[in-house]
Amino acid sequence: MRTTLRSLGGGDPRSTDTLSAAEVLAAALTFNSQMALARAQVDVGRAGVLVARQRPNPVLSLTPERLLNAATGVSPWVVALSLVWPVQTAGKRSLAIEQALAVSDASLLTAASTVWNLRATTRTALCTAEQAAMRNRLVSEESVLRTDLANRLDKQAAAGVVSRYEAARSHLERDAAAMKLRQSEIELTAAKYDLAAATGMPMEAIDSRVFGSDCLDAHMALPGGDAGANAIAARLDLRAKLAEFRAADAALRTEVARRYPDLNLGPGYTYDQGDRKITFTLSGELPIFSHNEGGIARASADRDRVVAEAEVLQESILNGVARAGAQLHAAESQFAAADAIAGETQRFLERDVERQSSGEIDQPAVLVSRIGVIAARTEVLNARRALVDAIAAFEAATQMPLVAPMFDATAAQAILVAPDSGSP
Repeated sequence: MRTTLRSLGGGDPRSTDTLSAAEVLAAALTFNSQMALARAQVDVGRAGVLVARQRPNPVLSLTPERLLNAATGVSPWVVALSLVWPVQTAGKRSLAIEQALAVSDASLLTAASTVWNLRATTRTALCTAEQAAMRNRLVSEESVLRTDLANRLDKQAAAGVVSRYEAARSHLERDAAAMKLRQSEIELTAAKYDLAAATGMPMEAIDSRVFGSDCLDAHMALPGGDAGANAIAARLDLRAKLAEFRAADAALRTEVARRYPDLNLGPGYTYDQGDRKITFTLSGELPIFSHNEGGIARASADRDRVVAEAEVLQESILNGVARAGAQLHAAESQFAAADAIAGETQRFLERDVERQSSGEIDQPAVLVSRIGVIAARTEVLNARRALVDAIAAFEAATQMPLVAPMFDATAAQAILVAPDSGSP
């Protein structure tokens, strides 16, 4: 049976309130300042759509004049009233709205990618803290055992059972274990601060909780189908790049449409010394020297740039998925080997305990076996963390969750579209 990490520290950490991956993610989505930035990006995109949908206002002008040398009996006033009504031609307004909608989609997808990265960041921080806490318990247990072993060897050396050299070496190993314990405590403190920074939770709240092994022991569910194709469909950054392409394409068509000048319609009314006149003007740019070739060339080059970036990103995604898949398989094999060694070491310890009961070996020999079990469990912990890192790399490559919390790209977008929705 596979060894679970909850048994490595000599007790069940679930006996008290423990932090879960879903809880730290919910805290990050509530308190992390990156959420404010993500929502600001979405708001900017939405505001751009509102700007594009607005119609230009007409211009009303009033020009009164008074003649100083007006003839007697004739009104000295000349009043001109005009209304200039701008008219966009060639579908420029529809193209502007299309471009703004594409930019808004790109902003939403980019912000959703930021939210997704929060899941990865908080989960990594929690796994690091759980590993640091588990390692601290293992090192603490090893320190106690080595102290006991050194004391027993001192007594045996005094009695002439073992050499002074063996007793002195046990002192060095005891001191080294004490140094490892202090180092593990430093690493645990640093991991707590990293978790606080990732989630926005105060250190007091984290110190009041106990780290279990939910993150390290999470059950993995590999998705079916072609992982590369699934990643191409799911990656938010690639979808944002496609939305950017739609915006660049709309911008190009807008520059082409600008070959056709917009019109200004100007109905007006004139009061000229008692005579009343209705006027009508039609004005627009006269495209003699320029047909907007520069704007078209620039927009075309920008669209080609987006296409090239999308192709590079797609190739990078496929390579990343392949690499992450190979890393995941290697980490699974490493963990299986470490777990098998830990199981065999545990069986040796059980036999040594039986041999001690029958008088074949003494207590120091059993202590050495117990220390060996702790070393094997430490290797299991290291292998499990390598597996967790490989899972995280595969999740980052595909942007699809393999372990809890099952917070995917759709959920990231939903939080930004409906900010008042509950936590995942």
